[in-house]
Parts: sequence; structure tokens; C-alpha cells
Amino acid sequence: MPSKIGPKKPFQHFIAEHREGKNLTQAQLAGRMGCGEMTVSRWETYKVRVDLPTLAAIAEALYGDGGEAEDLLHHPDKPSPNQLLRKLPREDQNFFIKQLKNATK
Repeated sequence: MPSKIGPKKPFQHFIAEHREGKNLTQAQLAGRMGCGEMTVSRWETYKVRVDLPTLAAIAEALYGDGGEAEDLLHHPDKPSPNQLLRKLPREDQNFFIKQLKNATK
């Protein structure tokens, strides 16, 4: 019987760093989420597994409708390419997206 296949490295998120970047306490985030402060603490210390729908809800609680769940998977000091692209003016975003589309033809 084959052995169970698991992730090679643990799932990592940066909820605490993003929460602190918004100057929120765990209690304030818990209030926005409708959960207890202990739940937020357990998420941040990896004692409770965070699934993707919950991560999306946390992103919305932190960033509103414009928040992307993937942002919580990147340290705020090390942004992803998508985060960097979103920070550019709309005109520059469109230019880079057009260049990417042309490169994949």
C-alpha cells in the first residue's frame, strides 16, 4: 500500500504581519470575523489549520472587497509579483499585462 503523500513544507501564511500592518489587535480582527480572539491567535500560531475560504474571509476583513487572499501567503516586506503589479498605475498595469500576453503567443 502506498504511503500517504503530504506537503513537503508546511503551509505558511502571514496573518499576524498583515493584521499588525493594519494596526489591528487580535480582538479587533476577531470582531470583524465574528469569531473569538483565541481563534485568531490559533490561526496566527499555526495551532489551527486555515483553509482557503477562511483565508479569503480574513483577507476581506483586513482589506475589504479589494483584498486578495493570496496576499496573506506572502510576507508584507516581500510582495508577490501580483501585489507589485496592483501597486502600479492602471496604465502601467495594462502595459505589462499586454506584454505578458504577447510573450505567451
